[in-house]
Amino acid sequence: MKKVACLLYPNFSLYEIAPLTSTLVLHFGIEIDYIASNLETVFSEDGLPCVPTKTLSEVQMDDYSCLLLPGMIDFTSALLDDDLIQYLANLDTQRLKIAAISSAPILLAKAGLLDNATFTGGLWQNFFDYFDFLPKENFRPLPVCEDKNIITGTGFSVNAFSRKVLESLDLVENADSFFREKEYLEPNDLIFTFSESEFQEFKQSFEKITINNR
Repeated sequence: MKKVACLLYPNFSLYEIAPLTSTLVLHFGIEIDYIASNLETVFSEDGLPCVPTKTLSEVQMDDYSCLLLPGMIDFTSALLDDDLIQYLANLDTQRLKIAAISSAPILLAKAGLLDNATFTGGLWQNFFDYFDFLPKENFRPLPVCEDKNIITGTGFSVNAFSRKVLESLDLVENADSFFREKEYLEPNDLIFTFSESEFQEFKQSFEKITINNR
């Protein structure tokens, strides 16, 4: 599978994408590029400073299987970023998966990507009468919605959204086992053991780093 790109913009929500991005990297070994309009530090909604790895102008979307858009507590800056909106408008949704959660679908709407696609999201209903680019007739009150190559989700459905993206990218046939907690944990559920080969790999890596740091 190709790489995944994740858009960063002011006030983005880290927790809405972290379960998915960490699983893509740690479980499936997929490289993620964090892209933005420029390389200036971007602050998440909880104040975490993040530095993009590439700008929009440096990115060739043919190198990617999916573009992730986290939600925002305040989407004003991103919505008024003409370079960002124009970039989204030029995407080939026939070849690229786009996954937007919480308030992020409003960016897709302004770029015209939801004119012919049903969608959901954490959007106040008042916005549909205020923003003429939001197609109210295409909105669906669902936790997660997938139409063609566009996946959208509400902010409180982070796990369901993440599972849908994993399945849509054909990484797993059924992602029900991901991001779920059991109601009751047995003691053995909390005891973790490497296989012998895994432990040997850990020791070799740890000892190599230890020697290099002396």
